[in-house]
Amino acid sequence: MNLLPKIILIYFSFFLFLPINQVSAEQDIKKKIENYIASYLEEYKVPGASVALVHNGEVFYSNSWGDTGESKEKVTTDTPFTIGSISKSLTGLAIMRLINENIIELDDPVQKHIPWFTLDDKQAAAQITIKHLLTQTSGISTYTGLMISDKESNDFNAIKSNVESLLDVKLTASVGEKHQYSNANFLILGALIEEVTNQTYSEYMEQNVFLPLDMKKAAADYDSAYNKGYLSGYQSWFGIPQKSMVVYDNGGAPYGYLTASVNDMVQFIKFLRGQDFNSFLNEENRNLYLNPYIETGKDRYYGLGIRISNPDSKDKMIWHSGSTPDSHAEVFYIPEIDWGGVILTNKNNVLEEDGLYYVKMGIINILNGKDPIEIPHNTPTIQIIVLVFICLLLGSFIYLLLAVRSKYNRKKGLWRIVGVLCLALSIALIPLLTYSVGSPWHSINVFSPDLSLLIVVVVIFLVLNGFLSLKISFKKNN
Repeated sequence: MNLLPKIILIYFSFFLFLPINQVSAEQDIKKKIENYIASYLEEYKVPGASVALVHNGEVFYSNSWGDTGESKEKVTTDTPFTIGSISKSLTGLAIMRLINENIIELDDPVQKHIPWFTLDDKQAAAQITIKHLLTQTSGISTYTGLMISDKESNDFNAIKSNVESLLDVKLTASVGEKHQYSNANFLILGALIEEVTNQTYSEYMEQNVFLPLDMKKAAADYDSAYNKGYLSGYQSWFGIPQKSMVVYDNGGAPYGYLTASVNDMVQFIKFLRGQDFNSFLNEENRNLYLNPYIETGKDRYYGLGIRISNPDSKDKMIWHSGSTPDSHAEVFYIPEIDWGGVILTNKNNVLEEDGLYYVKMGIINILNGKDPIEIPHNTPTIQIIVLVFICLLLGSFIYLLLAVRSKYNRKKGLWRIVGVLCLALSIALIPLLTYSVGSPWHSINVFSPDLSLLIVVVVIFLVLNGFLSLKISFKKNN
């Protein structure tokens, strides 16, 4: 009998202190996450960022850092950022809305709705379906998509114009044969949305995606984006942020130039977890949207504009990353633990993009009670290597200048070979670079402006060294 009061006391003490312990644990997680993100922002010199984590359908943590730079406005969770290729996920969602309303079907040929759409291979173009575009299996290459990207157009006809420019494009794979990630696929989908709705892409997105999902700051065109508070970000030069020379591209909205705030992306995460938005999509079409269709790597799949990792395990993650020349973003949702998150930043360089991926995975580790991943140092290694090569070329140039003035020069045949090689390399360097990385020069220039400038300097010095070497080889000895 004497034990009963003690048992009751222990019982009530447990439940009395349980909320306190839970709050303390939550505060520890938030502090770890905040310190972790802050260390990334400092290492990568990111001027502005905004982050939110969602648990059980509610915002568990949100914070913003820095300013927009252009007007020195403080970044908040309502500050719009360009979200890069996460735009593809929202364009995919818009297509699913049209399917949900029985306006189009997933297996419809694109030409059923855009009769003027064609490619170099007319027969192949007629076989491309909406599903092929969404799953990136149309046969249109990554390179082709980049060729018509980042054009900085503020014309409302830019989407259609970009798609019309595909007239002479050759497929690099048979239709449906393999996954080739291409911006062109989602530009075509943007044109299809405009064709079947008799609205601009921006108008349809505003009325049928942003408003139903309560994405108040989201926008899909230049004027709407800036009116809702968007300001351009920063390009990274040798790790240092410099105000972007690239402006918003109306023609790129379907694949990469949608703008949204962290609060907007929280709404998207809530949709991913299945929260009801007044029957935004029926269950069948929502499941179609989130289904893994095409394997793109080990345990990695592409859906209808969305990525899925480990689909058949407790580690399943629905996600997408996105980048423009002056922004980088990540969004994810993990059904098993019911956690989702979004990270938006206003600085980018293609050579620095791995950093934010590590941050995303590190945050997920913290949420799973593990140690975060160490964030790699932001050292511009490739740029430094090229800079060293430029210094060697400069030294060679000075030597050749002195040699030209010399009264007697030996090994003229060798100098002729060196001259020819330098000139040949100067001609081939940029084409070789674009071929090796699979990107056109314009994309390299806007996504890594520091590297492209260094490459141009290398080409100039190769030309100068080539001409000086040839001049020496043909010079008569006195």
